[in-house]
Amino acid sequence: MLTSDFLRSGSGFYKDSWRSTGSAARFVLGLASLAVLAWPVVGSGVGRLYVLREVKPQVFVWLPEDIIEQEGDPDYSRAGNAGFIITSEGVVAVDATNSPYHAREVLYEIRQKSGQPVRYLIDTGGSGDEVLGNEVFADLQVPILSTPAIQTEIRDWAQTLEQKLTSNEKFGRRFRGIHVTPPNQIFQGETNVSLGGQTIRLIPFDPSLHAAAVFLPDSKVLFLGDLFQNQYFPRLESRDVRRWIDALRQVESWNADVYVPGHGEPGSKKEVGEFRSFLEELMNEVQTRIAAGKSLDQVKSEVTLKDYPWRAHDLAAGLVEGVYGQLSASAKNNAASR
Repeated sequence: MLTSDFLRSGSGFYKDSWRSTGSAARFVLGLASLAVLAWPVVGSGVGRLYVLREVKPQVFVWLPEDIIEQEGDPDYSRAGNAGFIITSEGVVAVDATNSPYHAREVLYEIRQKSGQPVRYLIDTGGSGDEVLGNEVFADLQVPILSTPAIQTEIRDWAQTLEQKLTSNEKFGRRFRGIHVTPPNQIFQGETNVSLGGQTIRLIPFDPSLHAAAVFLPDSKVLFLGDLFQNQYFPRLESRDVRRWIDALRQVESWNADVYVPGHGEPGSKKEVGEFRSFLEELMNEVQTRIAAGKSLDQVKSEVTLKDYPWRAHDLAAGLVEGVYGQLSASAKNNAASR
């Protein structure tokens, strides 16, 4: 059961304007057949590039190996984490990672752990590494829940992909067989999913962050998606870095002891605090150089983030550039208003 101030089905935009498959209206985009190498799997089938971890009783996290994949959107070539919660009345899945291939791995693990059907899939964000596997659950008629901002982000992204597909044959080959599938139910304000005696809280953040949390108050587990990265460099995308920091500070105060990131191992308040501090330090480093009149190229040459032995360092330069763009625009606006 869902309880919310506002809950409705997603609009028919995709059904009217995009190709549909069954009841899920989705734009056809391309293939994700991936090579599989050995990775030690906890409590599940062997020979796959992921670990399944039970972080609390009946609460599981699917953790992929850090691999740059050659199919799907090259901007999201690393698979994001996913998870699921097993109750006596069904399963709630959280995020669908970056391809139908990986989403089927998540579904395989669900079926290994429970005979119950999947009742809901919840998208914590709209980035490709979180949602490109949505179609696997839509094919099973599973309701896909998220916020209006995330639903809109996915639709806008699909339109951008369509333009790339028509102009770039190589890009199109990466997507053969993948269908972008937006959420078909949305919630505004905090929403509770009550299932099998458990209450699962869906908590949206500021719409500009395109993010929602999935909080299990009884288990004290918090799924944060790409809002939290544990020892991975993040993508800034359209997130306002100041509001991002504020949101992280907010969740640090919640009564949770396991924080599941979009990339990296599940952590605690300590790891969330470290990630927030990283963003704060980055913002301060860039802001100081903007105040000194330095150009973007100068800032990027000085703020290399090499002191952080994190994964996905290929994203570091883009992160610095994004923060520079936000802070320099803010500085110009402040100067103009004086």
